[in-house]
Amino acid sequence: MKVLLTQSASTGPVYHRIDEPARAVSALGEDVEIQVTRGLATRVRPNDDGDSELLDVDALGADVVVTQLPKTQAMLACIRMLKAKGVAVVVEMDDLLSAVPFGHSGHLALVRKAMAAWARECAREADFVTASTPALLKEYATAGRGAVVPNAIPRRLAELPPAYERDPEVVTVGWSGNVLNHPYDLQEMGSGLQQALDRTRGNSRFLVLGQKWDVRSRLGLATEPDEVDWLADPSDYITRIGELFDVGVAPLRLDRFNECKSWLKPLEYSARGVYCVRARTPEYEFLGLGMPAKAPKDWAKFIATGVQDADRRRELAAAAREKVLAGHLTEHTAPRWLGAWRTALDIAARRRGAAQPVGAAPAR
Repeated sequence: MKVLLTQSASTGPVYHRIDEPARAVSALGEDVEIQVTRGLATRVRPNDDGDSELLDVDALGADVVVTQLPKTQAMLACIRMLKAKGVAVVVEMDDLLSAVPFGHSGHLALVRKAMAAWARECAREADFVTASTPALLKEYATAGRGAVVPNAIPRRLAELPPAYERDPEVVTVGWSGNVLNHPYDLQEMGSGLQQALDRTRGNSRFLVLGQKWDVRSRLGLATEPDEVDWLADPSDYITRIGELFDVGVAPLRLDRFNECKSWLKPLEYSARGVYCVRARTPEYEFLGLGMPAKAPKDWAKFIATGVQDADRRRELAAAAREKVLAGHLTEHTAPRWLGAWRTALDIAARRRGAAQPVGAAPAR
């Protein structure tokens, strides 16, 4: 079986949902050839309406084509043409695009300009859908047409020296992300973060790995937090989490978008030995790593504990990291990716058989 994985333009999803799965499945030693490309090679011509007409899509000889986050009418046409050629098509989704909140940097394109609607149509047209959470799968696939493959961490990163081995004089409370893409999430801590910083004044600081923008005013912080610029390479970013953070916070507003969101941030913190305080979303609760917080008093209590009680911080962080090593590595999810692609191939074979005229010779 040859599988063609096509990347989207989003670095993080490409890393976790295309590149690392390809690496992990290849390491299984199964009879599968994997090729990764940026998008699909197509041949088009302009039509009388000023748009383009799709003439051909090159599957590069693949039996299965995986399209990541397709969200245009052109991609829907590509999926239909690939199926007409007998190729099995898998759509890979890791966010509920239709629920991106107002204020998010992608809201205009995804919601108001209907790219999310095209994504849903692409998923409906596919032979099979893979998603990072059960809630996402319900949104994008009917029963039997999809599989959940949760996000995981490569062993080479999870086995780096963990954060809990340090004994810092000043404990760094960190958050990783871009405030413009999380316009409401940090505020879920309310005054909890500042309360914790007040209780541990002189022994703690707050750091953003990414883009902090106006986070000081959003959280009512007494001082401007430190910032380390975002790292484009996800391996570098995950590595730096363990080098910079001692306590990691993962607040999320409980809305439809975040209820479908994967458990990635607490997983990354835990893999790097960072003591984690996180929201109580369904996926975060199911993962079970980190201290669950809801009200500001919870955030204040658990963050302060992580700063003040070094032994407790190390104990909980080490236990969480062991859980990642035992069951949340990409080598653990690789068989699920391979199984999803093989199922798509079987579905496509049945589809071709059903379309075969009665009495006709089987297609070769």
